[in-house]
Amino acid sequence: MRLHAVPHSTNVERVALALGIKGVTDVEWVVHDPADRSALLELSGQELVPVVEARGRVLTDSMRIVAWVDRTWPEPPLWPVDPAARREVDGFVSFFNFVWKLPPNAIDAELRGADPDQERIAAWAEQLRAWRHGFEALLAGRDFLFGDRPGAADVCAYPFLKFSVSSDPEDDDLFHGVLIEHLALGGAFPRLAGWVSRMGSLPQASPRAPLRG
Repeated sequence: MRLHAVPHSTNVERVALALGIKGVTDVEWVVHDPADRSALLELSGQELVPVVEARGRVLTDSMRIVAWVDRTWPEPPLWPVDPAARREVDGFVSFFNFVWKLPPNAIDAELRGADPDQERIAAWAEQLRAWRHGFEALLAGRDFLFGDRPGAADVCAYPFLKFSVSSDPEDDDLFHGVLIEHLALGGAFPRLAGWVSRMGSLPQASPRAPLRG
């Protein structure tokens, strides 16, 4: 298995976390320069990471790769066996990817413009802050988002929500800066803070030089 990455990638960290939970260590890492993604484009037809080469296939999209990891190494499972419970987790993953991520991406894009609209940024930031209550509620009476052990929902969300309590001085990514600024817990949301701590203690697959999410 070959895993293509760039440094400080939240989406790559999803796959690294899934592999770590599964105890998969036989991984060849290829870490690309973020400024030169030509090799990724040639390999996969697109420039995003992660990209996985395995068993004659080229796989893209972080959560699709996580699902492939779960099928390939079934234990411990990342998705529930029960169809209804599995659909709930799939619904969360869809929400996170296609709804939750819209505001921080929009703020990032707005800040890169010549004249950022501060009112629009404030509205998107308020959405991010409001959704912290939902994560806090999901963690009532359980250690992880959908149960007592880490699963696909946790793998999906952690590389982003971890910025609510921590930062990396070597990471100057603007998108991550948006998360740090607008997700800060400020001493509130104790269940969410505890979940971030528990997720941070889980093993992750990593290249020889540490790759930070």
